[in-house]
Amino acid sequence: MEEIRPGVWIIYGENKGRFPFAHSLYLQGERRVLIDTGAGKSLEKLAGRVDHVCLSHFHRDHVAGNALFADASFSIHPGDAPGVASAEGFYRLTGLIRFDETYWETLNQEGFTATAATEHNEGDRIDLGSLTLRVIHTPGHTPGHCAFLVEEYNLLFAADIDLSPFGPWYGNDSSDLEQFQQSVERVRSLDASLLITSHSRPVREDIDGRLERYGAVIEQRHELIYRLLGKKGLTLEELIDLKPIYRRHPEPARIYRFFEGNMLKKHLDLLIGRGLIRRTGAGLYVRC
Repeated sequence: MEEIRPGVWIIYGENKGRFPFAHSLYLQGERRVLIDTGAGKSLEKLAGRVDHVCLSHFHRDHVAGNALFADASFSIHPGDAPGVASAEGFYRLTGLIRFDETYWETLNQEGFTATAATEHNEGDRIDLGSLTLRVIHTPGHTPGHCAFLVEEYNLLFAADIDLSPFGPWYGNDSSDLEQFQQSVERVRSLDASLLITSHSRPVREDIDGRLERYGAVIEQRHELIYRLLGKKGLTLEELIDLKPIYRRHPEPARIYRFFEGNMLKKHLDLLIGRGLIRRTGAGLYVRC
């Protein structure tokens, strides 16, 4: 744990916060609040010392430690609530419901616990006494993805608007590429003096520039996909084979291939909407 402001600690996730781990934020005032529970074993020391858990979204690397805080209350945006309430909700929001394999059982074996949670929504303020936490709805990564602003310090926990070298991720069925772009701009407009994300180190300098470059990855992917289509065009499966977003598909390769396809399809739909490409009856995506 690192105290980054009085009463505010960042809890770094195992493996430097790389998936399947993520950083958490702990705030202590008259109430004790934890944002996300995916940091790993380091959270065990907080068991019994948390009154309320805010979940930024339903992904497993942000909710894996929920069972440690059975005595605390939980909240999540209603757009993501089904993803922590039941296996069916998780499968549906991710799109993994289309797979035969029991992916949910794999998550359970690694510590995932279905969670009953109340709602937090855009603009809600959570009063800790000496600190105030404001909910910022930032959809795109997931429908209910939220950031949290510690108002007294202008400190923003942006969760999976994470400034990672990979760039924005929108591989679920319920993810939305254009909403992600809008959410990055929303975060930029807040002009935070300190930015904490789930998978990178705290950012104190050039915050706006870092966010701008991170968001620009989406347009760079548009351009790459357009170039790859070439003069003859490609099917979606042929484009997935080229791995333009992931570069490689580690095991379980079927899952990564699925996510790659979901992300590519969102780009293709947007390029069609811009009138730059079209889809033929044979399933080819070709330039207009």
